[in-house]
Amino acid sequence: MGLFLPHGRCGRGDGAAASLTGATRALTGDDVTDRIALSLGLIIVAATVADIAWNDGSAILFLSMKFADMVEWLAFWR
Repeated sequence: MGLFLPHGRCGRGDGAAASLTGATRALTGDDVTDRIALSLGLIIVAATVADIAWNDGSAILFLSMKFADMVEWLAFWR
């Protein structure tokens, strides 16, 4: 549904974000469940252990340096 009604009048709530309270939140499926959080955590730990075992942590070092550069770049635009 667009922002304007068919006759060019804005209706109350048209184009607004959906409420995240009560039953609406349960229907959207946007929640991160414990199973999803645990899976993501295990994937990150496994990738870290694999990097340390096979590459002596070079990928972690590279990503942390790139993250520091990104933070510095974002601080410039602030």
